[in-house]
Amino acid sequence: MTKKAEVILGSNNYFHWEFAMRMTLARKGMLAHVQMVKDPAEITEAWLLNDMKALGLIAQGVAVEHHTKIRSATSAIMAWNTFRDFYNRTTMHNRVTMTRRLHEFKMEDGVTMAKHLDNFDELIVGLQTLGEPQDEARQLVILLSSLPTEYELISSIVESAKDTTFD
Repeated sequence: MTKKAEVILGSNNYFHWEFAMRMTLARKGMLAHVQMVKDPAEITEAWLLNDMKALGLIAQGVAVEHHTKIRSATSAIMAWNTFRDFYNRTTMHNRVTMTRRLHEFKMEDGVTMAKHLDNFDELIVGLQTLGEPQDEARQLVILLSSLPTEYELISSIVESAKDTTFD
């Protein structure tokens, strides 16, 4: 019985997915299949078999709407690079979109604090990857501003604490 991927690539969680998928591939001894292009002279039947398994894991780990992006991929690294190139484009559009998402970031109703922090981290990592790092003070202001009124006490405590960091 195959286990479903723990993190499914959706429209706004590439960096979280990428890390989780790297760990999955590493656990199965297949990480090399997305890290380097193998010299054709060194490719064995075992390598090809494991490459197809890695490609299958990647395909299983993405939402259906992303299948068209990798449908023609014939190796794990082709699929991997397709997603990396798609989500890591450092175009002005991507930077503006990610920055806007950060400024509009609010905790959604029914979302746990842990999930909210994961979503926030996804935005911060995405911006760092696009060359738009946010210093810790700015991150803290945005995160506290994203919380609903029922978290006002937490916000007040954090705001009045000295030398608050994300460490």
